[in-house]
Amino acid sequence: MRHPRSLLIAVLATLLTGLFAMVPVTVGAACGVNHTVLAGQNLFRISLRYGVSMQSIATANNIADIRRIYTGQVLYIPCSGETAGGSTAGGSNTSSGTTTTTTTTTTTTTTSTTAGAAGLAQVDCTGFRASSPLDGFPDGDVTFRWDAPRSAVEQYKVFILNDRGALVRAYDSVGPLLSLTGNTSLTSIGKGNRFSWYVTALVGGSEVCRSSIATLNRVWIDGAGLSS
Repeated sequence: MRHPRSLLIAVLATLLTGLFAMVPVTVGAACGVNHTVLAGQNLFRISLRYGVSMQSIATANNIADIRRIYTGQVLYIPCSGETAGGSTAGGSNTSSGTTTTTTTTTTTTTTSTTAGAAGLAQVDCTGFRASSPLDGFPDGDVTFRWDAPRSAVEQYKVFILNDRGALVRAYDSVGPLLSLTGNTSLTSIGKGNRFSWYVTALVGGSEVCRSSIATLNRVWIDGAGLSS
């Protein structure tokens, strides 16, 4: 039979172990790293992980609503006290019709330091914006177009999200090309009627500019229930 004191020590040790397991762990990450958002993560948990405030991360990534980040989204984690090189300017334009409702957001124009690539020069993102499509996704191929930033970049990536904010498709393009053809059919991006997309610019494999998100509907005949 265990001594009462030994039993008490064992119980206290178990309780302390449980308490320590509940405390969020801060990762000693280096400055200027990228973080890919996983399913179930929010900005609060990411800020605890890296020991950087939510507002600092939001400012560095031009996030207007700190409650909205997306699975698969790549976030630049700034150093403590680091400031962003610009701000988001935006507005919305909503149009209604019988087949589609489109919401588009004015894209980000910033001057930012290359994320996660020490020693690279500053990149001027002024003028970088997604320009097409803004009126809906077809059931098939679509050409994505965007306006280039002032600084030269090496690569572009287009990301397509579903109505839950999950990444469903991504396409790559090599600069200086400002367009690419992707597929937004049922077999390519899945069911659903409301989607969104944005484009990023990269230098040395690191994201340096990001457009705002354009939200739009799928444009096709719904008689067969394909958009349900």
